[in-house]
Amino acid sequence: MSKDIVFIADFYVEQVLGGGELNNKELYDILSDRGHKIKKIRSHEVDMPFLRDNKNSFFIVFNFVNLKYDCRDFMSDLRYAIYEHDHKYIKSRNPATYKDFRAPSRDIVNYHFYKNAEKVYCQSEFHKNIVHLNLGLNNIESLGGNLWSLKSLEAMRQISHKKKEPICSIMDSNISHKNTSASIKYCVSNGLEYSLVKNDNYLSFLEDLGANKKFVFLPKTPETLSRVIVEARMMGMQVATNSLIGATSEDWFALKGEELIDVMLHKRSEIVENIEALIAQPINEEKKKPIVSLLSTFCEGEKYLPHFLENITKQTVFEKCELIIIDANSQGSEKELIEKYMEKYDNIVYRRLEDKALPTPCINMSIKMAKGKYLSLSLIDDVKSADNIEVLLKEIEDEGVCLVYGATLETAIANETIEINSSNGATLESSKYNFSKENMIKCLPGPMPLWKKGIHDICGFFDDDGCDFADDWDMWLRAVQSGCSFKKADRIVGLYLKGGRSQQENNLEQKKEEARIFYKYSHIFGRNFKKYSPYFQQYL
Repeated sequence: MSKDIVFIADFYVEQVLGGGELNNKELYDILSDRGHKIKKIRSHEVDMPFLRDNKNSFFIVFNFVNLKYDCRDFMSDLRYAIYEHDHKYIKSRNPATYKDFRAPSRDIVNYHFYKNAEKVYCQSEFHKNIVHLNLGLNNIESLGGNLWSLKSLEAMRQISHKKKEPICSIMDSNISHKNTSASIKYCVSNGLEYSLVKNDNYLSFLEDLGANKKFVFLPKTPETLSRVIVEARMMGMQVATNSLIGATSEDWFALKGEELIDVMLHKRSEIVENIEALIAQPINEEKKKPIVSLLSTFCEGEKYLPHFLENITKQTVFEKCELIIIDANSQGSEKELIEKYMEKYDNIVYRRLEDKALPTPCINMSIKMAKGKYLSLSLIDDVKSADNIEVLLKEIEDEGVCLVYGATLETAIANETIEINSSNGATLESSKYNFSKENMIKCLPGPMPLWKKGIHDICGFFDDDGCDFADDWDMWLRAVQSGCSFKKADRIVGLYLKGGRSQQENNLEQKKEEARIFYKYSHIFGRNFKKYSPYFQQYL
C-alpha cells in the first residue's frame, strides 16, 4: 500500500552532485515508481507548520545539519528514519580523530534525534559498528550497499569490458578529508603514473575513472561505504586504499565487474523493500511521554533516600514527570526502599548497576534514558520546593530560553525541609545571580536547573572523560558558548546540602581542573577573566 513520504535533506542532487545525493535521488525515483507520493524539502526550509501539516507522513531524513532543533524535538512524536551518510552524531563528524573511533561523551551530539528514529540506516557493517560504538542504540541497521540508477549500472558494465590504461586514477577533490594529496604522494613514492579525475558530469566522470587499471583513494575520515570505491570495482579496477573504507566490510567486496554490478542490481530492490517494510509497520502507540525527566544517581544513599523519595514524589506536577534513578551498586537497603515507591508510582525508572561508577557517567546514562522534553538534576541529598518543577516549567516556556534556575538555600544538615531548616536564609552563591556570561564565573545555574534535553544534541553530554569535579560548570559553559541562553526565576526553589565532590577543601586536583576550565572558556567571562585570572593561575 502506498504511503505519503517526506524527504528531508540539506541538499539534493540539483544543488550538490555527491554520492549521497545520487543515492537519495535513486531512492526517490524507485519509491515514486512504486506508487508512493513523496515531498522533498531542504532541511533549512522545514518549520513547525510544515511538520504539523505532514504529521501523518513518514519522514526519511538524510543529511540534517540545517534542520532546526525545535523541529527535531517535534519530530520525536512523528514517524521517521535517518538514512545516515556520514557521522553527524559526533561534533567533528570524523571518528578517525579518536582512538578506536570512539568519541568521548562531551563530543556526542544529536543523540536523542537518532534514538527517537524508528531506524538509523547505515551504509555498511563498518559504518554500523562505528555508529553503534558511539551511540549504543538498538535501532541501527546496515543496508550493506548503495543505490545506482539502471542507466549508470549499465554504463559501468560497458566500461568494465574496455581495455584499461596501465596508470592510476585519483579523484581530484577539494574536500580535505578525501585526501587527494595523499593519493598523489602514494603514486609518486611508488613510481606509479597517475591521472587526476574530475568531471561535473557523472557519467563522464565514470568514463574517466574507469579508463585506467587502478584507483587510489586514501581518505582521512571513515567512509560509510565509499561509493566511488565500489564504482571502481564495478568497472573492473584494482584499488589501493586504507582501513577507512566501509565497503571492505561487505562480503561482496571481493567481487568486481559484472558480478558486482549484479549484486548492486539486487540491492536496488532489497534496500527499497527494507524501507517499505518499515513504513508499512503499524504505529507503535507508546504511552504518553513525560514532560520532565528527573535525574538522580547515587552510591550508598540509604541515609538520604527515604527523605528524598518522599520529597520528590510530592512535586506538584510529579504526574507529568518520570524519575530516573541510577544506583551505582549500593550495598544497603536502597533497592528495597525504591521498589516500595515503585509499587505506588509507575513513573519511577530504576536501574541498579553491577559495578561502582562515578556520578558523571551515571548522569549521562540517565540523560540517554530520558523520555522527557526537559531534564532536572534531582540529587538525593538535596531538597526541592514542592513547586520546583512547576515554577521552572513556566519560566522555560519563554522563547529562546534553554535553561532556567532559581536560588537555593544552603545548609550543612541533611534531610531538612524547605519550611524548617538551618540555612538562616543563606543562598548558595552559584545560584543567586541573574544570568550573564560574566556571571558564569560562579557556575551558574547552581544545583537545581531545569533544561531542554536538546542542549545535549547541540553540545554533547557531561564530560565524563576530562572532568571529575566540575563537570556541571564545563557543561553549562559549553552550552553558553554554543549560544544557549539561561534565565533565573525569582524564587527559592530548593535546599542544597553543603559538601560533596565539588566542595572539598584543599583538593589540588579539583583546583587544577577548575583552572583548566577557566582558561578554556576565558572568552566567556568578560571583565571577570582579568579579575579571577590570578586566582586560577596559581593552580596551573
